[in-house]
Amino acid sequence: MSTIPLPPTLPAFAAQVGTRFALGDVAGVSLQLFEAVPLNGASPHEGAFSLMFRGPADAPLQQATHVLDHAALGRLAIFLVPVGRDSAGMQYQAIFN
Repeated sequence: MSTIPLPPTLPAFAAQVGTRFALGDVAGVSLQLFEAVPLNGASPHEGAFSLMFRGPADAPLQQATHVLDHAALGRLAIFLVPVGRDSAGMQYQAIFN
């Protein structure tokens, strides 16, 4: 029987803040994780959390599940929602609960 891998936890993502995730479904585009925080007062080891990514302003992504490849975390399918634009690029949020 094969083991189903568990999704990364908030501490696993928090350790990767500042690193880049290559978009497996959009060639040549990557996102930088710039925030990983608990939601609703949850502890870092349980409950819901939010991830914020930043990507290029000239290649905005649609709200959808995107495949992200990361050197430490591996290949992940994450539902990303565009939430705004700042001087550094487009921002995307992923919520885990």
